Amino acid sequence: MILKSLIIVHRYVGVVLGVLMTLWCISGFVMMYQPYPSTSPHERQAGLESLNLAQCCNEIPLALTDPLINARIEMLNGAPILRTIADGGPATYDLAAGAELTPLSETAVRDVAEIYAIGNNISGSIVKLTTIHNDQWSVQGARRWQPLWKVEFDDAATSRVYVNGKTGEIVQDTNGHERFWTWLGAIPHWLYPTVIRENPPLWNDLVIWSSAVGCFLVITGMIIGFIRLRGRSGKWWPYRNRPIWMWHHVLGTFAGVLVLTWTFSGLLTMSPWGLLESKSAIERDQVTSTMTWGDALAIIDHARATPALAGAVTLRAAPFMGKPYLIAIGRDGTETRLGANGHAPLTQDELEAGMQARGGLLASAKLDVLTQEDDYYYGHKQPVTFPVYRLTLQDPDQTHVYFNATTGDARIIDATSKRYRWWESGLHSLDFAFMRARPVWDIITLILLAAVTLACATGAWMSFTRVGADVSRLKELLKRK
Repeated sequence: MILKSLIIVHRYVGVVLGVLMTLWCISGFVMMYQPYPSTSPHERQAGLESLNLAQCCNEIPLALTDPLINARIEMLNGAPILRTIADGGPATYDLAAGAELTPLSETAVRDVAEIYAIGNNISGSIVKLTTIHNDQWSVQGARRWQPLWKVEFDDAATSRVYVNGKTGEIVQDTNGHERFWTWLGAIPHWLYPTVIRENPPLWNDLVIWSSAVGCFLVITGMIIGFIRLRGRSGKWWPYRNRPIWMWHHVLGTFAGVLVLTWTFSGLLTMSPWGLLESKSAIERDQVTSTMTWGDALAIIDHARATPALAGAVTLRAAPFMGKPYLIAIGRDGTETRLGANGHAPLTQDELEAGMQARGGLLASAKLDVLTQEDDYYYGHKQPVTFPVYRLTLQDPDQTHVYFNATTGDARIIDATSKRYRWWESGLHSLDFAFMRARPVWDIITLILLAAVTLACATGAWMSFTRVGADVSRLKELLKRK
């Protein structure tokens, strides 16, 4: 009786979730090679004007003692600007006019988009420029980017560029190739249609609960599969005369572990119910510091007379252990660290002195210089730079702090980060060192994903056919009455 009830539950849940899980599998093939469109750091840097600080820096409405938070100096339509975080949120200042930036005109937006297009080899002309509330390609951040401008080009790739009308930043870009494959990949995989994604609580709950029910479906299927591996006749492998049933039975029983792994790790990507989260042994402000506009001006004044700014498109604030620094970023992404006395790459002595000055766990941490990847600092889809300084804290979680040897930027890998690395990145993306090299990763992932897809697709077909038969029998029964 229990087994029969379990089969019925599995069958009817499979009608609802079977198609969705099959869709997750099929879209997974696409997502291996086409992620959701986004503007990469490289594209963003390529689309900026070269820095010209001849007009910088007039007095601006920012007290010299106020800290610069996430601050960047860039050019916008020929004028230097400062982007930072003020009391009211993100703020952008015109360093030539000495005032906060006002929303851009249509002409100014057009100029920004054209400069970005030139830097990223978008060869067409602008054919349409409109303000929008959101669309499929901007829905996630549209509320923060208002007024949001969509700029359409007539190039062969049918490129679109999205501009934040308040700050002048390029916040998204897409082309026809990306849009086509994303409709077959990330959108069905993430349940990402605009009508759902523009309601964050609804989207969050839908993904979490559909994944959770999917886990239940897989677990019940595996239980049924193992119980029924041997039929009533005593022979192994029932359903030999029904090929689809046979394939689902075998694949679901043995590949079910993989189906469950992918479904559960997909659930964890949503950070549900704080499952993997815990308090970190170290807070970010213990390895970071702040600097003022006055500190930045002193570095800029010294850098004007040096070639350090030649070819740079961005100056980024990067204070380290209480000392002010700026990072000059070139159009190709090259970074140069500038201090009060000019070029100032991070040294091991500076790092060790900073650790001792901060005290606590930092003072007792073990310092290593890495020249190759480890389990938490590695390149998979994006490159990483070496050497890198790694601190291993003497806390129960063995927290790691990685410092970029060029910029001093810190990356904290605490217990929560480690769990997500293995349970989410590892299990969901099969991101393991032994198979990370291409095409090894591609071959293994394609084979496993094909097995999972067959298990889900045959299960969905079986659920629909059996439920259809149940409905037909019910109709016959009602007719007899």
